[in-house]
Amino acid sequence: MNNTDEKLENIEDVLQQLVISINRFSQQEVKRQGEMRIPDYTERLDQIYKELCELKQENLKTELNQLVEQLKKVKSEPPAVKQHRFLLFPETNQGQYYKIVFGRLLPWGLLFVATTYCFSLGQQALEVWKIKDYDERADQYVKAWLYMDEHTENKVIKKRMAEAWQKANR
Repeated sequence: MNNTDEKLENIEDVLQQLVISINRFSQQEVKRQGEMRIPDYTERLDQIYKELCELKQENLKTELNQLVEQLKKVKSEPPAVKQHRFLLFPETNQGQYYKIVFGRLLPWGLLFVATTYCFSLGQQALEVWKIKDYDERADQYVKAWLYMDEHTENKVIKKRMAEAWQKANR
């Protein structure tokens, strides 16, 4: 389209120059009435100029018609369907994907899992140690109690120990 517009503009410029030169010659003709006469082409040139203007308008109309047809084609096409997919592996750039997954995500993920496992293992070991420490202390008290019970000869002390035992077991 641009090519046609440029050609039309070039033709229009040439015609305008022709009209200017003819007007100059017609003025010179008035001065030289005795010499050879140049025919008057101004009417014909005006007619050609009007036809060029009409061509330009028709050219714009055809461009508009083509744009309208393109819009109709775009509207007649089915609308794009949105797809929500979770891809485990990419369709393109696989090398970059695997570089990220195996170079960064996988080692950091394994480190996170190992750290979490070690933390929970340490927590369980701490609980076991606390229970073991508590049992050792309780065993000491039970051994001391049994020793006192076996080696006391005083009945008052044995009676008080029996009462304390009953209160503790309630």
